[in-house]
Amino acid sequence: MSCDLFIFALKFIRNKSLHFNMPDDSIKYPIGVQSFEELRKGGYVYIDKTSIFPELFRKKYYFMSRPRRFGKSLLLSTLEAFFKGKKELFEGLTIYDLEKEWIEYPVVHIDFATMNECEILNFEKDLRLMIKNIAEEYGVDPEKDGWYPDEYTLGSLFSELIRILAKKTGRNVVVLIDEYDKGILDLLQDEEKLQQATVALRPFFSVLKSQDRYIKFAFVTGVSRFRNTTLFSGFNNPSDISMDARFGTLLGITKEEMLRYLSSGIKELAESYNYPCDKTIELLINKYDGYRFTRAKEYVFNPFSLLSALDSRQLDPYWIMTGSSRILAKFLKKSRFRLEDLTEKWVSFEKLSTPFSVDNPLSLFFQTGYLTIRDFDGDGYYRLGIPNQEVQSSLVNLLIPEFVEGDAGFEIEDIQQTLRRAINNGDVDGMMRTLKGLLASVPYQIIDNKPMEKHLHLCLYMIFMMLGANSECEVSRSAGRVDMVAQTPWRVYVFEFKIDRNPSEALRQISSKGYSLSWEARDRTVVKVGVNFSTELRTISDWSYEII
Repeated sequence: MSCDLFIFALKFIRNKSLHFNMPDDSIKYPIGVQSFEELRKGGYVYIDKTSIFPELFRKKYYFMSRPRRFGKSLLLSTLEAFFKGKKELFEGLTIYDLEKEWIEYPVVHIDFATMNECEILNFEKDLRLMIKNIAEEYGVDPEKDGWYPDEYTLGSLFSELIRILAKKTGRNVVVLIDEYDKGILDLLQDEEKLQQATVALRPFFSVLKSQDRYIKFAFVTGVSRFRNTTLFSGFNNPSDISMDARFGTLLGITKEEMLRYLSSGIKELAESYNYPCDKTIELLINKYDGYRFTRAKEYVFNPFSLLSALDSRQLDPYWIMTGSSRILAKFLKKSRFRLEDLTEKWVSFEKLSTPFSVDNPLSLFFQTGYLTIRDFDGDGYYRLGIPNQEVQSSLVNLLIPEFVEGDAGFEIEDIQQTLRRAINNGDVDGMMRTLKGLLASVPYQIIDNKPMEKHLHLCLYMIFMMLGANSECEVSRSAGRVDMVAQTPWRVYVFEFKIDRNPSEALRQISSKGYSLSWEARDRTVVKVGVNFSTELRTISDWSYEII
């Protein structure tokens, strides 16, 4: 289907839907725009999430964890505009007709992301200044309102602000706290500074309980989860909706939303690469989609990466370029993390929903967005996986050096680029030669401490990480498990691995058990690859392949 016909069909579907804000063909992408008012007045595209608001307003206190660059700040800005009664900003959105009262409430919006990191004295100073500025915005007067900020402790300052605003306006206060953990994440490796920060900030958050009678609604966001964290020991039992299926798509962009709101951007991207529209959508899905935060099978795109790709018309790793997780690297060196855990291990809800630690590194991967939910067993256990190619690429740079000798004769980035070119061009021999050299550089102490099958499994995951394609290991089929499948928009590679056997035997197994049949019926070239792993060489020795 041509792009024009494809986009026409999408627009026809869009025009049949109600309550959606339809941008025209000249889309302004809100890259880095975190103000809802600026976004609406500036004519930027807005993915309407306000249909979820009525469900959200059924309770009073909330917490939500999401990875960085996922729209947490824009969500709080949207809530701020709603509670300030700015009805005109919501025209054309679902909530515009659902809400009847549009009452203006006083709003205390605290953004921890704007404060100095690590040094608690500077951090507290910035927080006090922000509270004073909010008081000034509402015209709080020392003599009339009894406001003496320099005489208060941090907790008392916050408490008095809420009480005075409620008395002054005659309405309870809305409290919005963004990125609560921004200034303390780097302190997790420094027990003394972490304790100082906890002692200093605990009274601040305790206000959300002590001033309950003056609070209308409160919402706290962050990257890390706070359950059982002493920092929140005085908090008023908020509803943690981070893994609540009702709010799984509150942040992020679903495939349906992408097609509904961003169709002209998809067309422009397709034209810049000279790709068909359906293949361009598949590329976007493989690159930036795949995040799942609840038991419901609902997936979302990283909004920052998707919008950046459409804006620049380039499929680059935007989320990764904004900064990798230093915390992740620190924890890896101290934890008992295994590479196989990325896609094999089943993790309980309790482990995913508690603060990360050296003993619980997978919750760190999950909360920071490097892993996402792949399966749910119905009994509270989740299997994790890498969301997409963008994250996979980042993990290659972060994790693979931990398993490969420092001087392997080439750089990890060079290997990755070589593999990507080979798999995209169908160069099986070039791909396998590169993988052979890579696996030969795995340290002997790692090999010798594992049974050979376990080491092969480790190598499978290394290949899975390095291919830079939409890859899965141990894919279940009716006749058995396929060792690995790597997909591009134009080719599907089906791998079978053997130990000290003829690779032709592995190739025959793919055919005899019909491992590739489900892909052969599609409009892509299927490449069957049988691979032998040598226990003597401790790497790939030879391979055989067939192109269909």
